[in-house]
Amino acid sequence: MTLPQFVSHNGRLIAPADAHISIFNPVIFGAFGVYESIQLCQGVCFRLDDHLQRLADSAAAIDLELPADLATIAQWSHAVIAAHGCRDALIRMFALGAAAGHAAQIFIWPETPRTLPPELFQQGVGAVTFQGERALPHAKSLNTLVNHLARARAQRAGEHEGLLVDRHGCVTEGSTSNLFVVQEGVLLTAPAAEVLAGVTQLELLALARDLALPVEQRPLPLADLPRWEEAFLCSTSRHVLPLVRIDGQPIGAGRPGPITHSLHQAFERHFLAEIQRGHERNPLS
Repeated sequence: MTLPQFVSHNGRLIAPADAHISIFNPVIFGAFGVYESIQLCQGVCFRLDDHLQRLADSAAAIDLELPADLATIAQWSHAVIAAHGCRDALIRMFALGAAAGHAAQIFIWPETPRTLPPELFQQGVGAVTFQGERALPHAKSLNTLVNHLARARAQRAGEHEGLLVDRHGCVTEGSTSNLFVVQEGVLLTAPAAEVLAGVTQLELLALARDLALPVEQRPLPLADLPRWEEAFLCSTSRHVLPLVRIDGQPIGAGRPGPITHSLHQAFERHFLAEIQRGHERNPLS
């Protein structure tokens, strides 16, 4: 099946060709919108409530009033999934704020799921750095120019991801991912106030504590790269993806490390258990 066949527009199913907004809508100039990407696996949306809450938090951070409450938006999501009859997809959700002559809008649609070759998880991937900071990093807003530029630099270099480096020389996050590193046996990730908290990132923080791994959220100076023993990226589509080099410089031994492996295994078990619980709550899913 080619996705999408339908798009939900404020709860009404429309053809993809009709899912558009006017170039005269002021939200374009101000990037006045927020978005979410949610993994649908075996008919179950992984952590849908958490993603919707982050949508609401992001909207509140930029004073955007959503056109419906979260329960209604969840219903719209399930309706567009049911209309496609798909079991596996990446669910996209764009919320655009109200402006003069334009009401607030939410578009929801499924895309073909993004799968990475197994060898990337076995061998790890590389990244390049990009000097730049997202505006209002705690809001998942449509202002993603810095992310786009970082990702484009990575693609030109033949690497997997672009990492943002702030004015203080600290690595904050990837263009579409969160970053974890291991230094002196401690699992580190950037402070919550300086990055967009990822749903996968938060799940991993909880899993790490369950595994009795020492965890800290603190700045990650790029100058400390020679001291990093391991690193990995995480996101909705990647789950846990080993990172083995930055700007051509190996991280640790230049291959996935034991803590990364343990968290990868733990997250996959956790993910499948969540999907199973979703089936138990809704046997028809």
